[in-house]
Amino acid sequence: MEQSWAAAAVGQAPQRIFFGLWPSAETAAQIMEWAHEAHALFGGRIMRPETLHLTLAFLGGTPAARVSELIQAVPDWQVRVETMVLRRLGRFAGPRIVWAGPSQDDAQSLDWLDTLHDDLWIRLEEMGWARPDMIFRPHISLLRKAGSGDVQGLRRPPIIWTPERCVLVASTPGEGGSCYRELARLPIS
Repeated sequence: MEQSWAAAAVGQAPQRIFFGLWPSAETAAQIMEWAHEAHALFGGRIMRPETLHLTLAFLGGTPAARVSELIQAVPDWQVRVETMVLRRLGRFAGPRIVWAGPSQDDAQSLDWLDTLHDDLWIRLEEMGWARPDMIFRPHISLLRKAGSGDVQGLRRPPIIWTPERCVLVASTPGEGGSCYRELARLPIS
């Protein structure tokens, strides 16, 4: 699959790309229970199960030649994933996103995630990408364009999640939300 995308990418317009961690279908179904409960309280656009992910690095609009470089490079970028516990719901007020993520109390148990994020950006910087100044806040978006309300009213049992895959993805905006295409998969140890 990677080679066909690499060949097809040459000569195309820039693509919006990012790296993310994806859950299994079973874990996505559990996360969707949170999304449906949040949607009942806040409205907005609920995420589709196949789009649930935790973004590690957003690269934005990227020229086709650079996309091809990444598609060829990332199969050699072995990554280590461990388990995290989703137990916190939050909100990004500006973009009106309701999200699920680990608790701030889980910081020590998430060292592997910080290391994965840093290692990925080190590799990207070596290829010429500039790391953003933003703080890494691991989360899975549940709703977009959510109405007002207090997320503290949402109480769900924690979800224990070990990411199923780490992938490079192209995002194409659409009327019902973005469509994602997996471009390359990073091997998980």
